[in-house]
Parts: sequence; C-alpha cells; structure tokens
Amino acid sequence: MVSWTNVMMDFIVVHGSSLPGLPVVVPALLVAASVLFFLSQILQAKPRQPQLRVDSTPDSKPKSEGNGPTGSRRIEKTARRVDLYKEVYYKVQNLEDYPEILPTARKLLLGLLEEAVILARYKHRARSILDLSKFDPIALDKFLEAERHDILDEFEAYVRDRKSGSRPSLYKTRTEAAERLKRNAPLNLVDGAWIARVHKITTPFVLRPVTRSLWQTLSEELGDGDLEKNHVVLYKQLLESVHVQLPDGDSPDFIDQDKVGIIDEVAWRSAVGQLLVSLFPHDFLPEILGFNLHFESLATADLKAAHDLPEFGISPYYYALHISIDNADSGHSAMALDAIIQLMEIIKDNPGLPGYDLESTWKRVQAGYLLSQSINEDETVDDYHDKVADLLYRKAKLSGRIHCSSRAKIGGRALPSWFSFPSFPLDGPNEHAWKHEFLTTLADSKPWVYRGKSAKSMLMHSLSWKGKMFGAFTHSETELMRTWIDSLPAKDDSLPGEMYWRRVGIKANNNLFSAQSDAATSHPVFVPHQKEWSPYKIITPGFISRAPLATNLPSVNLDGFLALWFVHPCLLENAVSSPYQTTTKLSALSLQILRAELGYLSDNSGIAGMDQQQHRNHHHHHHHHIKQTPDLVALGLEMIHRQGLSQPSCLRDVLDGSFKKSPQEAKDFACDMLDWSMRPKRNLVFLLGLARGFLDLEVWVAGREELLDRQGRAALRRIVERKTGVFEAVLEDLEGGEGDEHGTIGRLGEFVAGYETARGEIEKALGA
Repeated sequence: MVSWTNVMMDFIVVHGSSLPGLPVVVPALLVAASVLFFLSQILQAKPRQPQLRVDSTPDSKPKSEGNGPTGSRRIEKTARRVDLYKEVYYKVQNLEDYPEILPTARKLLLGLLEEAVILARYKHRARSILDLSKFDPIALDKFLEAERHDILDEFEAYVRDRKSGSRPSLYKTRTEAAERLKRNAPLNLVDGAWIARVHKITTPFVLRPVTRSLWQTLSEELGDGDLEKNHVVLYKQLLESVHVQLPDGDSPDFIDQDKVGIIDEVAWRSAVGQLLVSLFPHDFLPEILGFNLHFESLATADLKAAHDLPEFGISPYYYALHISIDNADSGHSAMALDAIIQLMEIIKDNPGLPGYDLESTWKRVQAGYLLSQSINEDETVDDYHDKVADLLYRKAKLSGRIHCSSRAKIGGRALPSWFSFPSFPLDGPNEHAWKHEFLTTLADSKPWVYRGKSAKSMLMHSLSWKGKMFGAFTHSETELMRTWIDSLPAKDDSLPGEMYWRRVGIKANNNLFSAQSDAATSHPVFVPHQKEWSPYKIITPGFISRAPLATNLPSVNLDGFLALWFVHPCLLENAVSSPYQTTTKLSALSLQILRAELGYLSDNSGIAGMDQQQHRNHHHHHHHHIKQTPDLVALGLEMIHRQGLSQPSCLRDVLDGSFKKSPQEAKDFACDMLDWSMRPKRNLVFLLGLARGFLDLEVWVAGREELLDRQGRAALRRIVERKTGVFEAVLEDLEGGEGDEHGTIGRLGEFVAGYETARGEIEKALGA
C-alpha cells in the first residue's frame, strides 16, 4: 500500500526555524526591478478552462520535467500517486472485501478537497465560485449562467473553426479517438459514483428531501433500472464499438498497467475523486452537493465529442445524452442547484442542526464544486510549489552577491551562507535540493512567514507598497508568494484534514477524522463479525410464499414493529453503491424495487428530472409538478405521528431513543439487516429474499386503519403493487438460473433463506 505521507510529500516539511529579532529585511530578495530577469509568463496560472466531464486527460504519459533531479523526482512522485489512486479505485468498488481502505480513503478525500481550494486560489480565474463569499441563490444562478455562456461561446467558436476547415481538437483520427475513450474508462465506468452512497436509511430524516433529489439523479444515471439506459452500459458499448477490450472495471486486472496500459494521473485522479466524494455521505453532504453542481454542468468536451465523433464513424450518443439530461432548465444541473437551495433553507429553518450552519456549509459546497473543477486538470499544488521555489532560486541567483554583508537569517543560517558558493548551486544536480531546503526552511521562518497568514508575514509587507522590496517582484509573482504562504498548513495540524476543516470554518473534532462505528447513524460501517445465514435446500420447484400475516391480532407490539419497519428499506440500498456493479439483471431489478420504495412509481420511458422535485427555486416555478408518493420512511413517520409518539430525528432514535421498549430481538435483527446490507456482492440474493418477506409486512400495514390514514394506505398499496411486479421478474431470473459452484444449492435457495428469515422475525416482532 502506498502511504499517505508519500502522496502528500511536497506539503511543507518542518525544518525548525531561527531568526534573531533584527530589523533587517531579507536582502537577497531585494534588487532593483531593472536588474531582475522576470519570469512572470511562467508564473502565470494557465488560462481558465471550462469543466470537463470526459476527454479532459492529456496524453497518456507522466508529465516530463527534463532529465535532471527535478524531472526524475516528479515522475517518481506521479507514479506513487497513480499507484495509490489505482489501489483506492479497486478497493472502494469492492469495499465489502477491503473495509480497511476506509481510513486511507478519508485522508485522500480530505487531501483532494484541501488541494482543490488551494489550486483555486493559485489559478486566479476570471470568475470563481469563491467570489461568492456568502450563499445567495440568485447570485449563484447568475454565476452558473455566466459559466454556461462561456462554454457555449467557446463551443460556437469551435464549430465556426471546424466549418472553416480546422481539424477536431480532441482527436485527429479514429485510432486517437479510441485511445482517448480508453483513457477515460476509469472515470466513465463509474458514472454516478459521486452520488452513489447518498440517501441511506441512516441519513438524518430532516435531510432526506435533499438526499432524495441526489438519489434521483443517481437512479437516472443508472437508467432507472433499465440496463439499456444505464450510463456504464452505454460507455462499455461505446468502447466495444471502437474495439477497445478492457477487463471488468471492478477487477484487479483493470488497474494492472501491463493489461490495461492507462497510466495517466488525471484519468485515475478524476475517477477516484468521483468515487470518494460520496463514500462518507453523512460527513460530506455539502461537498457532495457542490461536486454535483459542477459535475452536472454543461461540459465543452461533451459538446465537442458529440459534434466530432460521427466523423470517425463513432456514435456520439453517450455524450449527447449527457448534454440533454444535464440541462439547466429541467435536468440534472437544475436539480443540483435546487438541492443546494433546499439544504440552505433547511438549515435556516432548523437552527442548531448538528454539523450545519449557513457560513461553513456554503464554504463546503464551494470546496466540493472546486474539487470537481480541479481533479481533471493537469496542474497540481506540487506544480505551484515548484514555481515558488523556482522564483526564489532565480531571484537569489541574480541578487545574492549584492547583499553579501546581510545579517538576516533564515532557519538559523545567514543569507550570505544560503546564497554563496558552495551552498548555492549555480544550476546542476544540486539545484533542486537547494530549492527544496530553502523553501521548507523559509516556511518556518518567523516573522518573514507565518504559516497560513500572509497578512501577518513580514515578507509580504516588504513586497508591498512602501515595503523595502516593492518592485522586486511583479504583481503576479507577489500574488504567487501570497497564495503560497496562505496555503501552508499550521505546524500543529497533526490530524489528516485538519487544515481543510479549519478553512471551511468547522471546529475539528475526532468525529471528522475517522469513520464511526454506529451502523444506525453512520455510513459505511462494517462490523467485524457478521451473523451468518445459510441457503435453503430447495426440494420443490419454484418459490412458495407463506400465508398472509394475520390481520386479527388482538394487539400489535408497536415498538418491535417500528424498529423493523424503519430499518428494512436499507436492504437493497447498497446494491447500487458501485455503479460498475449495477450492470447485471438482478442489480437493475434491485434498483427498480428501491425506486418503488422511495415513491418513484411511474413506468414512463422518459426522465423525471425536475418534475419530481418538491422544492422550487425562482427560475423553475413554471415547471409542471408531479406530486410525490411518500416513501417508506415518510409512511413510518406518519404511523408514529398517528400513535402520538415523539418524532425521531434519525434511525438511532427509532432503535434506542423514542422506543426504549423495543424488544431486544427486534433490535438485534434490525442491526443484522444493516450489516447484511453492507455486503451486497455476497448477500444480494439473500437480501432480495429478505425484502420479499417485508413486502408481506407492507401488505399487512396497508390494511391497518389504525396505522395509516386512507391516503397513506393507498400510497403504500401503490408501492406494494409496483414491488410485486418486480419481484415476479426477480423470481423468474432466479428460477431460470443455475445452482452454485457445487451444483447443489441454487440462487433460489438463498432467496428463500432471506424470505423465511424475514417472515420469522416479522411474526415474532408482531407477536403473531
């Protein structure tokens, strides 16, 4: 495993500091502007580039820095990062087999978020989401509209150039097109991953309207349970059409360089960023919303690909689909903005909501947006640190001898010692070592540099107007130094991500740094010892359900019943958490069941988009609005209300807070279901059987007037009707399948085991 220390090795190394309190300016950095050779063109950030969903990667090779030590070091570091990205890519997709990757994944996500914020400050874009210091829905909408106009202006100019005879910019031949499609496979074969773990049963109930919107986007990315429309399936078909044969995207072979040959850092970073951002959905919901807002925006590369691919005999449909489905009027882009507005209104309406306030939440949304914007760009924070080191080296090289009598010290060493031979190398193999040592030492040399506080740093005062070094650095060079100082982490940032939480205004606590172990409030949680289950040996062909649950029970053990009711929607929710693994028939049927349980009952062939969103923002009030069917959680809350019980805020309240009389057996079985649901690869057919058992419970509830009113019972009956039809398709698939590897127990035996287990526990909980 590649260590996080190696990946982040260029964050400043602590060398210690020593500086006498002498009122002496660093003279080696002081030189007349007319003498200095400025390299401002090199130091300028690259021009603003629009967001790219796909086709954004450079040539499939590491960045070249020449043959010297710097070049070798850069290639070595890039290779280590790529190795880490590939490891995380594989293990997160197979999380139930590698839960030990979670601490590394969390650290990597926090590092990527921190780097995204730093990069945004280095780049000085003409327009940045950071310009919106406070959340304002109208200003945010105008910002997004301006971004779209820029992208469309760029695309229109591109089309004019193409009509004038210019060649395609993304690829010049069919072979190049196929190679680029291959390089983007890590990203597009996990399409939907950035929202794949939202809207869990463990989501705080007050936030479920927000996460429901995100889940709808996920469902549509996965084809709403129709494999033909699944975006991963569509991309696999696109690769096949250009004769690109790749191993399964969730297999060890896929990350094998010898077998696949995808070595481009940007391709792997983009894919891993998409996988990581939703991995801890309760801890990073604002970041997910921001990432979603940018990722679902219009992309220049999609427009170019849809325009150019037909010239090479390649279908553009994958890209054209994203252009359409992500539209800002009624599609995913509109839904993304709407979800952010809704979260902010929930925070306003619920002061004291744990973990949320308007100011820090908005900063976190911005960070998520910047993460999506930065992970597919070629430049990294490393590049800018190297630019700072290059700048200081060049300035010192030209001016060091002028100030040979200086008494100023950096890190306990006098400047003449730093800037004179042999300490100061005039090019050659020792140049990089000097740059690295001087930069890291300067970072800890107060009062010249205060980490993270450029306004307090004497170096910046010296470079400003009336400072003794004003004019020695150009404006862009001064801003580069300012951003570098502000990006330096505090020396006491001992926990991973501590600087990120400080930047977004969150007071760090242990909950932010490590995964929690409470399966009723957190995700993902893997208990070390899972309760085992065994398949049934099927004697008679076909599935035979038990008789309906008794309707004439003298009394219902409401506490035990509610514990099982609120937990059972978890059974299939993780079956769609890894997009590449949703391309099977059973996974598609599982998604259809989930859609029914969440109140998506329409069989329409189109996309629901904004039709399903309850919340309206100021630009979308004109859309026709379909009334939502309440989901199973909403129906459970209605049952609690009708019984006069206190309203729970989350699943933990249901299990332990409001219902302390819940039988221990019901609680234990609820925890078993949460645990089984975390391992869908191993348990999917068993989980489907459990869900079929709970369908019997839903039928029973739909007939109980004391539990739900007429409208609630009607809504539940619609859910039951939809699920019944899907389960018939599930059984058709299972009964037509083959047995296990030993040929004695078929998949139907696993299904029956789940069904019988559920029915037995339900009847005990009801007191039947």
